[in-house]
Amino acid sequence: MANEKINTNIQCQNIAPIENLTRLISSNSLKIGVFANNGSGKTFISRLFRLTENTNELQLEKEISPTDKLITIGKSSSNFSFSIIDKKGITQEDFKIELKKGVIPNIPKTKYTYHTFNQDYVEENISALSYEKDSEIEGFILGKINIDLKEDEEKLSKIEKEGSELNEQIKIELEKYVEENVSNIQNIKRLGDYKILEFQNIFNGIQKDKYPISKTFDELIEDYNKIKSVPENLDDIKQIEELKLDLNLLNIIKENCFKEYSLSELAKEFKDKIKDKQVFIETGISLLDSEKKDCPFCEQTLEKDALNLIDNYTTYLNDVEANTIKLFKEYENTLEEYITTLTNIEIQNTKRINEFNKYKTKYIPSSEDVELNSLDIEILKKQIELIIENVQEKIKNINKSINLTDEQLQNLEKSETIFNGVLSSNNEEIEAINKKKDKIGEENKSTRKEIIKCAYNNLIDEHKNNIESVIKLRTEWKSLSDEIKKKREQQKVSKKEKVASTIKTVLNYFFAGKYSLDKENFRLIFDKNTLEKDQAKNILSEGEKNIVAFAYFIGDTHLKVESEDDYQKLFFVIDDPISSMDFSHVYTLCGVIRDISKIIDKLKRERFLILTHNNDFMRVLASNNIIDKKLLLKKGELIDFNNNLTVPYINHLMDIYEICRKNGIPTHTTANSIRHIIETLTKFEKIDITGESIAEYIKENIKDDTKSYTLINDLSHGGWRTEQAPITDEDYTEICETIVKHIETKYIGQVEYCKKICK
Repeated sequence: MANEKINTNIQCQNIAPIENLTRLISSNSLKIGVFANNGSGKTFISRLFRLTENTNELQLEKEISPTDKLITIGKSSSNFSFSIIDKKGITQEDFKIELKKGVIPNIPKTKYTYHTFNQDYVEENISALSYEKDSEIEGFILGKINIDLKEDEEKLSKIEKEGSELNEQIKIELEKYVEENVSNIQNIKRLGDYKILEFQNIFNGIQKDKYPISKTFDELIEDYNKIKSVPENLDDIKQIEELKLDLNLLNIIKENCFKEYSLSELAKEFKDKIKDKQVFIETGISLLDSEKKDCPFCEQTLEKDALNLIDNYTTYLNDVEANTIKLFKEYENTLEEYITTLTNIEIQNTKRINEFNKYKTKYIPSSEDVELNSLDIEILKKQIELIIENVQEKIKNINKSINLTDEQLQNLEKSETIFNGVLSSNNEEIEAINKKKDKIGEENKSTRKEIIKCAYNNLIDEHKNNIESVIKLRTEWKSLSDEIKKKREQQKVSKKEKVASTIKTVLNYFFAGKYSLDKENFRLIFDKNTLEKDQAKNILSEGEKNIVAFAYFIGDTHLKVESEDDYQKLFFVIDDPISSMDFSHVYTLCGVIRDISKIIDKLKRERFLILTHNNDFMRVLASNNIIDKKLLLKKGELIDFNNNLTVPYINHLMDIYEICRKNGIPTHTTANSIRHIIETLTKFEKIDITGESIAEYIKENIKDDTKSYTLINDLSHGGWRTEQAPITDEDYTEICETIVKHIETKYIGQVEYCKKICK
């Protein structure tokens, strides 16, 4: 009668720490993982399987059998049996080993061929040879059929010839382009970037993004020629002076314009005459010699009428009105100077624009897109002229209050800021182009690099189709070559070649070329250098030694078979292969186990028993479905291994998903599930898990205007208040739904996984 499962029966009696173990294992496949703490007896189990491999090597030594160490202390005998009944009810394996102290046991013939990796294997086959591999491997693995490969080999030769000729033609054209267009540029070959124009880099480049270049090759060459023409002592472009208005003075003018000054008592007609030539009069009076009474200009003696007039002049000039008018005249002159300065700055700016445009066009191509801003002085000019008009109005009538508004001055200040902002921007660009001029060598180097990248892009565009054709031909060649190789292997394959090839494949999984194997002398290759005899043990780290040992173990698989059919009898027993390995290598080793049928391509069905005391290794094996049946060896018993020991978070999440989405009933562990989920999310996002950070995470992600926030916060901190009513099932359901909805918004894949598992 057919079974739904494979039934594996294992029995141990007085096997070292295991006194009496019997376990019937039901599984979908023979991919079994056993987790055990040190000292639980897992290594003894692996040694029993290894006994089936060494039937001719056991010898007594001083009446002591090498199997005595497998028997429980204080006992004189032990038994081990192992049987497998497949899904069709057919017995595929059934053997028993009896051990007695001081006696070489009879090792039964097994139906499966066991290949065991444990510390004994490493010490006897790897350590003893200083981590070198015995190259004395003879014999062949027999295939099933004879195949005529002549037609395939002719086709392979044709593909190789076509690909080689096309490849050579591309290479010639590439080198010709570089020679004619790039290599003659002065010093360009000294640049590191020049290597990208090598044939292989162009060939590989069609799979990559091109360089972002905004100019054509001819435009870059034109830029390069401009840069070369820069004179040695080219002057800097001078900076443009900024406008500096005295805002304090403008405020004083505003205040004084608003004042009402008293007028002189002299006649208006007389004052008007003086106002027009006040400076002249002041100068003359200052030169007048009061004792001589002579005119300082014509030197004639001043008569009485002239002296009276001078007295009137002096009286007026000493009067408030005259001094006020003088002050406002000075204001007017200052404001007029501002306008003159504005005009001069505009002229200066225009000259700088012309100089800048000349430099960027003729010498500095990297600045060719930069434009200096022109100036518009009209607004500022009108604002200043308006103030001048107010001052002039005040001069005409100083006893009249002239109102210069705050808005006028504010607008003038704002206009000055904008005006100087334009000048500042221009000065920055002037400074930048001056620096480029002073460091023209860097500009030259940058342009040469751009030329190289542009040439690279051009070569990619021109030869992409042909390169893709070469790649296609190489792919066809590789596929056909592999097919021919497989056909040859089906006939008769050298065990030595298969062992070497497999070891190299496994080493490449771990080291990606750092370590490989010399297939001739079976010594390790480190960074393309074949190691000397006994050198490997000194170079390899402890973790690397275990990796190399495991690679040798997988390679030795081919030594267990004589014909292709023998691969179907293989059963791997692997005892803790990860000792001293970095955890990244643990992942890789799991990948090797998962891909074992790809690495050993004749293997149609994987069978293995993996024993470990490493929880993380067990977790990776279980969570990636590398093993089908998970067991725990503890206190001499073999029991089912609880997945919650490896991935508690997802199991807690499934518990609360069942409650809120599948009408599950909350239990006393639901609060613990909530706390674990919140802690895990907090750890993932905040790293530091403290009471405050957990509460902060809840507050940030669960709205505090709901009842759920309070309940989640309370449960996540293990709190309980006796004055509260007990939390109802409905409360738990609401809390669970709130958390699941939060996770859906951030990590939808986790909830989708629960949905799939909890159907």
